[in-house]
Amino acid sequence: MPKKAKQFFSDLILVILPIILLLLIFSKLANPTMITPSDQSVTDPSEQQITEDDWWLPEWVKPFPDVIGFYGPNPNDVPEQTLKLVTFRWRDVNPQEGVYDWSILENALKQPENIYIRMENSDVIHCPEWLSKKYPDLKPIEISTYRDNFDVDSKGLFYPMWHPGFKEEFKNLLKSFKEYKFGSHPHLKFAYIPGAWQSGEFDITFVKDMKAIGMTPKDFLQWFKEMIDAYVDAFGKENAYKLMYTGQDVIPLADGDVEWRQAIGREPFRYVIEQGGSTRFGLLEKYNFRMTDMPIYGIQVENIGGIRYMITDDNSLLIADPKRFIGSESEEIDNENIPVSTYYQLKMSALKNLQVRSNVVFLGKDIWNQAPELHQYMLKTLGRNYRNSPDAWCALREGKDVYQLWSRADLGEQDGWWIRNFERWLFQREVEPDGHTVRTYYVKTPVKYNEENYEALRTDTKNGSNYIYFTVDDKFIKGGSNNIQIKVTYLDDNTSTWWIEYDASTGEPYKTSSVIKNEGLGIWKTVTFQINDATFLNRQRNNNDFRIYNGGKEDISVRFVRVIKLDQPAA
Repeated sequence: MPKKAKQFFSDLILVILPIILLLLIFSKLANPTMITPSDQSVTDPSEQQITEDDWWLPEWVKPFPDVIGFYGPNPNDVPEQTLKLVTFRWRDVNPQEGVYDWSILENALKQPENIYIRMENSDVIHCPEWLSKKYPDLKPIEISTYRDNFDVDSKGLFYPMWHPGFKEEFKNLLKSFKEYKFGSHPHLKFAYIPGAWQSGEFDITFVKDMKAIGMTPKDFLQWFKEMIDAYVDAFGKENAYKLMYTGQDVIPLADGDVEWRQAIGREPFRYVIEQGGSTRFGLLEKYNFRMTDMPIYGIQVENIGGIRYMITDDNSLLIADPKRFIGSESEEIDNENIPVSTYYQLKMSALKNLQVRSNVVFLGKDIWNQAPELHQYMLKTLGRNYRNSPDAWCALREGKDVYQLWSRADLGEQDGWWIRNFERWLFQREVEPDGHTVRTYYVKTPVKYNEENYEALRTDTKNGSNYIYFTVDDKFIKGGSNNIQIKVTYLDDNTSTWWIEYDASTGEPYKTSSVIKNEGLGIWKTVTFQINDATFLNRQRNNNDFRIYNGGKEDISVRFVRVIKLDQPAA
């Protein structure tokens, strides 16, 4: 071949070869990696990997009705949901003393949609005009101006609900509600209580004003319990679960009055729950900040081996009762409070909602189109318990909860708490001597209270820890021979091999799964292990059920693990 021709082909190869290599790499990144039979010595060909997260669920998993509430029309992409908010004012129902017109509620209950209600009942512009005329000493207290739920600008003047006249007239309103038997109507799912302040949401405030008229914390609690009793009577004891308390199971701020805050403590929430009521919290978009340590609710932080974990108690009064509602408002993403609506933000908000066992999530703006697969996953798993859930999961992470510092500084807190993992019937714990992990993959966000996070744990090979151990809640799986999938989301940042060792019905507590061969692409991937003989009798070290083994050569970083039941649980 002539010299020039050889040079031409040589140059051509130098140009084409990099292009071919790039095309192969992009092909790997763009498409799920199907393991070919030629790789069978390393990885079973039935295993499949996809990039990023995998929210797949079996076909038998369908959304429960009415697990989503909307502040606007029901979006077409979630036709299973029909729950609608109906808001009205005290003055709309009670325009004259002794006259009650419930037509707003009656008309809403005639529609096919199920509803929940919120009654605005303490802002001066929401109360009947005759009220102040009948009780001249009923004087409003000013908070701050705002725009109400009817798009009306309010001066922020609120009547003190504990005023004797106000209290008695509102109790008369509830007696009228009882006469119409609205509480037992099947289309009325729940109602926000006890009403107060902006948006009808309750808080411990006006402490200075209460003290000025000689009220004590004991007086306040007596009024509060009397009001809750009136609501229970209006709905009927058998329907008390429809009473969704909008306060908090945390030490109230009480306008910064430490004495009042400590005297009131958690008693309001405790009383509502003991009377059979439900609850609605907000701001789980601030997933590091809200609903971390609330023992009456059924959630508290436990220090295990020097690491703080958030533990959810399925046997608590609130969570164990299938009738009760656990609501969470998630409307603040993409507004001035949380101006970031990334997939990451939505994902962590959804996981926190699921860990705290929310069974109703209230959505505002149509933000979930940014994460349709995650949205469908949330819809299909909300409201499920360990008996009927298709999956259990663990998000391996540590987030800094600065709420504890913010709300307890006067009690001696010096810093926020680092809390490990979001867990839903799947638990990761440190195990001696080979199961110690290191938090990794630091994420800093611009969202207030969500700033600092480590979104993965890794093994610690150099110190002799090559395993990450997991326990499946015995209430979810224990015994038998179970047909499951285990999905592991990990960082493919080396070319080593790794696998799972699980407690099998064959009698092997450390049976080896198929083996995964990494590609060193430096991306997050999810691999699915098909297992048809899981028994999970807690026969591994420290009563665990399975462990991820990094192969003994290179560390593995893992951020999410799911255990999925492929067979539908018996009803």
